[in-house]
Amino acid sequence: MGLLVALLALGMSAAPGQRELRWFALCAALAAMFSLSNGLVTVRAPLETVLLASRASLFFGGSHALAWFCYSAVQERRALRAWERVLIGVGVVVAILSLFPGALVGSTLLERKVAWLGVTYADTAPNTYGTLAYGFHLGTLAIVFVRYARRFKRGDQKATVQCITVGAVLVGALHDSLAQVGLIGGPYILDLTALVLVVAVGGSLTTSFVASARALEISAKNLASTQEQLVKRERLAALGELAAVVAHEVRNPLAVVFNATSGLRKATPGSEAHEALTGIIQEEAERLRDVVSDLLEFARPRPPVFAVASVGGVVTSAVGAACSACDAPEGAVVVDVETGVQPAVCDPRLVRQAVINLVTNALQTPDRREAVRVRVAQSTGQPCHGATLVIEVRDDGVGVPEDKRERIFTPFYSTRPSGTGLGLAVVRSSAEAHGGTVVVTETPGGGATFTMRLPWPS
Repeated sequence: MGLLVALLALGMSAAPGQRELRWFALCAALAAMFSLSNGLVTVRAPLETVLLASRASLFFGGSHALAWFCYSAVQERRALRAWERVLIGVGVVVAILSLFPGALVGSTLLERKVAWLGVTYADTAPNTYGTLAYGFHLGTLAIVFVRYARRFKRGDQKATVQCITVGAVLVGALHDSLAQVGLIGGPYILDLTALVLVVAVGGSLTTSFVASARALEISAKNLASTQEQLVKRERLAALGELAAVVAHEVRNPLAVVFNATSGLRKATPGSEAHEALTGIIQEEAERLRDVVSDLLEFARPRPPVFAVASVGGVVTSAVGAACSACDAPEGAVVVDVETGVQPAVCDPRLVRQAVINLVTNALQTPDRREAVRVRVAQSTGQPCHGATLVIEVRDDGVGVPEDKRERIFTPFYSTRPSGTGLGLAVVRSSAEAHGGTVVVTETPGGGATFTMRLPWPS
C-alpha cells in the first residue's frame, strides 16, 4: 500500500505546481520499506536475517524522518537553513552507520511474546549508540510535528492531516520503545502508524489534487467561454473598423460622382465640360473598384495554388501592371533579375499581387526622385539551410519611421489619405502563405526597402 501511494504521488508530481509531491513519494516509499523490514521480527528467521532486518529497519526509519523533514520545508516554499542542512547531514551519516554490523544494533536476539495476540517478536535491541541514533531520528520527526502544529495553529487547514498523523507516528515510536524494554505488553505499532500516516496524507493530497483538477476544468471551461466572447467582440470590433474604412473610402468617391453627375445634367453633350466630368466619374469609379478589390483580396484569401513559375517573368508582369495602374512614365521602375534565378514552386497569383502592391506603394511615396528598383535574387542562405527567393522593392522617398515599420503591415493602417491600409497586409499574408516573411528597412541615403523572402523548395 505504501509503495502504491508512492507511485501515485510520483505520478501526481508531474502536474504543474505539484513538484513537492516527489518528496512525499520518497516518504511513502521509505515508510513501506521500514514496514517491510520490521515485518521480519514476527517470523521465524535465522539470526543473520533478523540482524540485517533490524539494521535496515533503523536505516529506513531514520531516512523516513529526514525525508519528512525536507518535505515539510518544501511545503513552506523555502530553502533549508544552515542548521537544517547540518542536521540532515548528521542524519544521513547516522542512517548509513546503522547498516554496518555492530555499529548501532547489537547481535543479541531478544524474544517477546504477546499472548493475547498470539505473536512472538524476535528482534535485536540497539546498543548505546543505536539508542542515541533512535532518539536523534525521533527528535527530527518531532521538529516536523512542531512545524505542522504551528501551521495548523496559524489556521492552515492543509496541515491538519500531517499534524495528526506525524503526532501518531511519534506516539507509535514511544510505544514501541516502551514495549521493547518490557514496560508495555502490547504489540509494535510504529510500522502501522507510519503506513497510516502515508495513506492518510496521500488520501488528503489525492482529494486536494482531484479538487484542483475539477477547479481547473471549470476554469478551462470559463476561459473557453471568455475566449469565445472575446473572439466575438474582436470580430465585431474588426467588422466595425472595416465598416468605418469602407464608409470613409466609398463616401468621398461617391460624393465626387454625385457632383459630377449633377454637372453632367447641365453640361452640353460633347462639350469640354461634359468630357471632363465624364472622366472624373470614370476615375472615381475606378477608385471604388480598387477599394473593393483590396477588401476582397484581404477578406477572402484563397489557399495558395503552387506551380512551377518563372519568378522573373511574374515580377516583370506585376511591375508593368503597377506602372499602368499608377500611370507611371517609362523608366519609373527598374527591374533587375539576377543571373541564375531558376523557376520556383510558388503561387504566381499571390506573388504577382504582392509585387503589384509593393511597387504601387513605392511609386506613390512622397518625395521620390529616382526610379523604383526591383531586384529578384536566389539566396543560398546559411550552411545546412535551404535557399530563399528574395524579392526586393527599393525607393528613395520619405521612408518609413522605425516605430511604424511593424504597424504598416496591420490591416486598415495607412499613411496616405487615399489608402485603404490593406495593400501591405495583403503582401504579408501572401508571404506567410508561402512560409516566408516580409520586412521593411531603411534604404541607404533615404527611402524604404521592402524585402520579401520565400523559402525555395529543395
